[in-house]
Amino acid sequence: MYPIIICEDDPAQLHAISTIIKNFILFHEEDFSHSFSTSNPEKCLDYLKSHHIRNGIYLLDIDLGTSMNGIDLAEQIRQLDVQSEIIFITTHNEMAPLTLKRRVEALGFIDKDNSLEKIRDEIYETLNLSKIRSDERKKTKGKNFNFSIGSRIFNFDLDDVLMLETSKTPHRINLFTKNGEYEFYGKLRDYEKKYIELFRCSKSALINVKNISEYDTSTKMIYFNSSLSCKCSIIKSRELKQTLLHKI
Repeated sequence: MYPIIICEDDPAQLHAISTIIKNFILFHEEDFSHSFSTSNPEKCLDYLKSHHIRNGIYLLDIDLGTSMNGIDLAEQIRQLDVQSEIIFITTHNEMAPLTLKRRVEALGFIDKDNSLEKIRDEIYETLNLSKIRSDERKKTKGKNFNFSIGSRIFNFDLDDVLMLETSKTPHRINLFTKNGEYEFYGKLRDYEKKYIELFRCSKSALINVKNISEYDTSTKMIYFNSSLSCKCSIIKSRELKQTLLHKI
């Protein structure tokens, strides 16, 4: 079951969003629970710490009327609940690039200026998408990605892998993970066969689609964080778009 936590400083908006969530859970009570609603980001963090929330879904306003804004809050949520899903409900969609820079990896931005009916529909759609992502993550959790450098053998959770690309040094591969970079001997095609969960986005790169934070369909650029990106080949661009829309 996925707990849903709301942090919104406007009382009317908090009530409206909480009501939307409660109505949604009436038909999805086996999968979701409405755990906590608050206007105070500090109380939100206190709740996470005291109840040891894991795999939570967080609906956050960005302007919370305090020294801590929604992006600040999201960063701290990520530290307490690593596998959390963050959804911003805000009038500040222009701040989306900042969430990428701060590595918040938001699942979505829902515009408060829309009608209540449209907000409701977008919340429902995003909650269902969140469940799909979390369920898929659980299926592959614990599967190892391994390689060797000399006499040393390395094992990582596959979910920690961001990208593999061919090195400028012949017959070597560069591996980028959430926690570091490695270079070792190998061929991309061998890892493509071994780890079918990875997506071949070009001749020179294998990527973990689950860790994409942004894909620009016009430039074909794939972004994982503020410092790591690669380009998708034209021939693979449509497949990647469909994969992101239907599997993530």
